[in-house]
Amino acid sequence: MAFSVNLLTTAAQCTELLADKGRERTGLVNRLNNLQFQLDNWSNVTSTAAELATTQAMIAGLQPLIDSLPEGDDRRRNQNTLLRYQARANNLAGKVEDYSATALLEKELDRDELTAEIAVLDTFIAAVTARKAAL
Repeated sequence: MAFSVNLLTTAAQCTELLADKGRERTGLVNRLNNLQFQLDNWSNVTSTAAELATTQAMIAGLQPLIDSLPEGDDRRRNQNTLLRYQARANNLAGKVEDYSATALLEKELDRDELTAEIAVLDTFIAAVTARKAAL
């Protein structure tokens, strides 16, 4: 890949450009490291899906119980328990979606795109560094 670094006429221009691209590269490397960490620690979705199924069963069991109870402390306690299970089910459903096969493939694609972008940026930085040395 060729860059028109011969248009840079002073070492100061090169230094400024290198500093800017160095910061950009640091950001890309940090994003890549974070993404790689996520991929290395990918969750086991089957256990989350099983927990979601159990939570949904608890919700299904509590609803008829609450409907049959008269107003009072027992009904309120069971309603509060139901609300906690519903919130947990929502969180688990999101987690199952976030850790799906599609999400994994998208993260792997992002990783490869970042790796390629860093490689191009490294080539650019090397070209500017060479130009700076030539000035």
